[in-house]
Amino acid sequence: MNRTFRIETFGCQMNVGDSELIRLSMVKNGFMEAANPGDADICIYNTCSVRDNAEKRVLAKISTAKGIGVAKKRLIVVAGCMAQRLGEELLKKKVASIVIGPYQSPRLGEILSEFIKNKKNRLFISQENENFAERLTPELLENRDVEPWHKWVTITHGCENFCAYCIVPYVRGKLISFPSERILKFIQELADSGVIEVTLLGQNVNQYGQDAGDIPFHKLLAKTASIKGLKKINFMTSHPMDFNEETIHVINDNPNISRGIHLPMQSGSDRILKAMNRKYTTAHYFSIIEKIDKIIPDYAVSTDLITGFPGETTEEFNETLEAVKRIKFDEAFMFSYSPRMGTPSYSMKETISEKEKAARLHELISVQREISLEKLIKRVNNREIVIAEKVSKKSGTEVAGKTFLNHPVVFSGDINDIGRETIVEISEVRGSTLFGRKII
Repeated sequence: MNRTFRIETFGCQMNVGDSELIRLSMVKNGFMEAANPGDADICIYNTCSVRDNAEKRVLAKISTAKGIGVAKKRLIVVAGCMAQRLGEELLKKKVASIVIGPYQSPRLGEILSEFIKNKKNRLFISQENENFAERLTPELLENRDVEPWHKWVTITHGCENFCAYCIVPYVRGKLISFPSERILKFIQELADSGVIEVTLLGQNVNQYGQDAGDIPFHKLLAKTASIKGLKKINFMTSHPMDFNEETIHVINDNPNISRGIHLPMQSGSDRILKAMNRKYTTAHYFSIIEKIDKIIPDYAVSTDLITGFPGETTEEFNETLEAVKRIKFDEAFMFSYSPRMGTPSYSMKETISEKEKAARLHELISVQREISLEKLIKRVNNREIVIAEKVSKKSGTEVAGKTFLNHPVVFSGDINDIGRETIVEISEVRGSTLFGRKII
């Protein structure tokens, strides 16, 4: 009888892409995906380690999984960044049966098959080149049952920026750019098979090719946009240090590239940015926004922001507020600072309380929500191009997707609209979502 498995994914889109590879590896090696999580023989958790809360959520899920469902002993697999960070500790505390880091997780099916036979190796956290698993596998072309119109395409792995607060370089390893010829061939095959939307992924996509002397990111983006059949191209995540004017021109020159640009600012204080080791100033960040505004007629910018970084003063927090008001982001992912053991900022002295961190975060969220609503209201009566992604949870006669500015939108439609390019006239805003009616 084939063993069954379930995968639960936490964290960034890089993990979403890796989970797809994990699933392929499991099926290829004879495992079957369980319809019900409680029935799975093998529970796989592809984890995030960016914040402490992310790890606590995983541990709570594992604790629950050990107490429900099938009576036979369940295998618990911890994959991803938390696996790489905690390694042997997860085995010693009997949290996991097997621990496997990002380098090797796409080969999980093969590794589990061997483990079931001999019960020997349980720890797979090597970051040696020979252990790095393929990401652009042809088998991804065959996996069309989740979002058959869309594919995540990983173009780089790892990061060498070493922002003071970030654990990613330590758990995902050095920057690895995949050969542009292979990436473009893979995307061409996706388009030939009916995929109309791709998302180029990397911890810092703008650094693509810098480690290998390959073409720069803006040229890869332009070549991707020229592939016949692709209706929408997204990319994330960008770093202000490497985001150049050439990329802005490529976006403007190619209507199938999303106008929603994610560009993490993190802080509006130059001193805090330097302490974070972000390698740019607020003046540089503002200059990027000014160039986008000058070159692209219609666009949206989203960002990441951290409040309460060690040493942040009231004045420096206010600088962030002023930067947010000046730029007017369409959306922001906002967090209070969370120390991560193993990062440079972990040893920095914190000067404000958790209560003050929360108060600053609350104020920042309040300011940004007003701006976000203001930006959404300006879209009312516009006609937007949307690729519907799912049937609305609240109504079987409505579908949900995102515009080319990455604004969420709900409009009249049904399952036949999923994965199709549609023109929608925006009629109103409810909460943080646009609503409209299908035109074509």
